[in-house]
Amino acid sequence: MNIYQSLNEMITYIEQNLEQSISYSKLAQFLGVNEYTMQSLFSLLCNISVSDYIRKRRLSEAGFYLYKTNAKIIDVALRYHYDNPTSFSRAFEKFHGIKPSQIKTNPEKLKLYPKLHFNETITEPSEKIEYSIIEQDELILYGKGFPTTHQEI
Repeated sequence: MNIYQSLNEMITYIEQNLEQSISYSKLAQFLGVNEYTMQSLFSLLCNISVSDYIRKRRLSEAGFYLYKTNAKIIDVALRYHYDNPTSFSRAFEKFHGIKPSQIKTNPEKLKLYPKLHFNETITEPSEKIEYSIIEQDELILYGKGFPTTHQEI
């Protein structure tokens, strides 16, 4: 199995669990790496962090859910894993540019953040990467240290 198949399985898991809690350790298992590496790989390949992708997908789905149903904003906020309607409303307005309560009168403002899909048939880069090794003069780095504790960090 190539990495793109694993990433597609990871995306499928995210899509199936937008209304539930999403386990980062489960996401990492799809790639066979630890959570930190999974997050780094995802960010590198998608140019967006896993948490941002999940947040944008949830807000996108929440907008269409609000438009299609007569659900209360608090219910939608809880459905898509927001602690309270205020934080949901702020995030919703920042993403869609409209308040959740105005969605029925302005449905054209809804933004769709589409599901990612990776082409699984790519096996080699289309162009070879040209590189050369160069030598640089010795570099001296300076820094300043200061004492701290784990709590302060």
